[in-house]
Amino acid sequence: MAAIRTQAAQHLIGAGSITATDRPSAKPSQRELLETDAQRLTADARKGILTTLDRLTAQCHISREAAMITLLTEAKAGKLDDHMVMMLKAARDERGRKGDGFPSVRTLKRWLAMGKAGDLAPKKVQPDFTIPAWAKPFLGFYQLPQKPSVELAYREFEKAYRMRDNGWSFPTIHQVRRFLGKLGNVSREVGRMGPRELKNIRPFVRRTFDQLQPNDVWSADGHTFDAEVQHPLHGRPFRPEITTIIDIATRMAVGFSVGLAESSLAVLEAISHAAINRGAPAIFYVDNGSGYDNQLLKREGTGLKGLLGFEVTHSLPYNSQAKGVIERSHQTIWIQGAKLLPSFIGASMDREARLAQYKITRAAVRKGGVMPLMGWESFVQFCTQRVDEYNDKPHRSLAQINDPVTGKRRHMSPREAYESHRASGWEPVMLTAAETQNVFRPRVERTVSRGEIALFNNRYFSGLLEEFHGEQVQVAFDIHDAQHVWVHDIDGRFICTAEFGANQRHYMPMSFVEQAREKRADARLKRLDAHRDEIEAERHGAPALTIETPDTLTIPGFGEVSRAALDARVIDVQAVEVTPELQPVLAMPVATVIEMPEDEEQRVRRWHAIDQLINEGGTPTEKDMKFHELYGESKEFTARKRREQEAGEWQLAGQR
Repeated sequence: MAAIRTQAAQHLIGAGSITATDRPSAKPSQRELLETDAQRLTADARKGILTTLDRLTAQCHISREAAMITLLTEAKAGKLDDHMVMMLKAARDERGRKGDGFPSVRTLKRWLAMGKAGDLAPKKVQPDFTIPAWAKPFLGFYQLPQKPSVELAYREFEKAYRMRDNGWSFPTIHQVRRFLGKLGNVSREVGRMGPRELKNIRPFVRRTFDQLQPNDVWSADGHTFDAEVQHPLHGRPFRPEITTIIDIATRMAVGFSVGLAESSLAVLEAISHAAINRGAPAIFYVDNGSGYDNQLLKREGTGLKGLLGFEVTHSLPYNSQAKGVIERSHQTIWIQGAKLLPSFIGASMDREARLAQYKITRAAVRKGGVMPLMGWESFVQFCTQRVDEYNDKPHRSLAQINDPVTGKRRHMSPREAYESHRASGWEPVMLTAAETQNVFRPRVERTVSRGEIALFNNRYFSGLLEEFHGEQVQVAFDIHDAQHVWVHDIDGRFICTAEFGANQRHYMPMSFVEQAREKRADARLKRLDAHRDEIEAERHGAPALTIETPDTLTIPGFGEVSRAALDARVIDVQAVEVTPELQPVLAMPVATVIEMPEDEEQRVRRWHAIDQLINEGGTPTEKDMKFHELYGESKEFTARKRREQEAGEWQLAGQR
């Protein structure tokens, strides 16, 4: 009978075994949820071995110990199938003895006891997450915005706490490294990174736009171009400001504007360009910059928001991630476009090449000659071409289609997404001819005073405003033309057209755009003057101011002088009697008065005549030289010169 049982057991083992999946699955316990993959694999292998032992005991009518000995004997003799051999090796705990790779009988008995307890997974050493007492003092040296290394922070921590009676043992640098390794990747960087930088590694909400239609949401932002072009006024190198508007539903660049600096006018032109070509939006999603938070855009009833009927929504401050669509478009359209120009000055540009380009352009400014930069008209065409290429390029955030030419699967382009919406029945709400004119005429509220309206330091007059004295009216203006304004009553009904200086004489108007240029130029000059004063102060040096005056003063060129010596030099000034010899001296004028012609044309012609005399080598009088110097620096002459330069009637500096 014993021989028959042994033979049956050997035959049963060779026929196969029951795996852990043969047992009914139970609901995972809390411990099973915390187990690693290696622990679960070992536990499953042990379950399979115990199941095999149960079959041997039940079918062969042998004891459990005899089944264990038979199983291990067959395994060591190489008579088991590969599946059972791998299961025996996988069930072993790697921390035990090496041996022949198979468990012992005692180990099988231990697994049997563990199986009855319901826990067959091997133990795994868990790290100690107890926060040591020295952790907070050390993090005070490590979590700094300077981002010190572990070695530097540990040295400073050691200098501050090594010799103190801390009440805790001082850690080694290896303990510090192990502690930092246990911290989370975000918690470890708190203090080393600001709140805005931490947003780049923290969880975020990904917005979907499947339910949006074109013109539902527009997003806009300004970008300083990363290459230099010629300034449209003086031809010198500068970096223009580009304002781009992206439609969120189709990712299409619906409008853009190119300006000299970020301002409300640049935003106004970008919206006008987009609204005329693509219709009016429903929501305008922008940041809190001054170009998007002003009366020209947001004033109810008179601003562009009221004229087109859209809502302005601002993102949270310092939260550029919320405007990822427009921020990413800058990379595709403008940064990649700037790299196509030799005047690119971005961070990825080779420093030697950038310096060589800088020297060439600045030498052309100083000495004249050909400026190796793209002209303004060519740059505007270049920007238009970049926007068209972007709208015709497949966008990975849009749906996929089969290419009509190649037949391959690809993403839709923004223009294709826009046209697909139109094919499904959507049509944009386009502006009428009257509304198009109003887009370029933003309104502001002003008070009528005796038929006059004051707007941007200009005064406009119409006799039809006589009965509106002291009342508030809406004044529409053209940002490029300062000769006329259009006056409406407070309800929006048209009253009249007011002319600039209709009741004045000898006054030259300045448009809103020209005044903005003047203010920007004056501000730049003030910054240059402040910078020049700072440089001069650094060159000569000056001691810090003291409250008490010293007894000895050091005067450059005179040496050291004591306070007593200075007091001794003070004498009383006696009254001087006026004699006939002093009468001609006292009768001399204190200052020379320059007579200015009354008419502007006369002043300009006189200045040109003196300037031509100087260029031909002549010597004007002192009075003419004074007039030439003072009038050449006046705002009237500067504005006149700029207008003639724009009209092509005045040569640029360096071409004369």
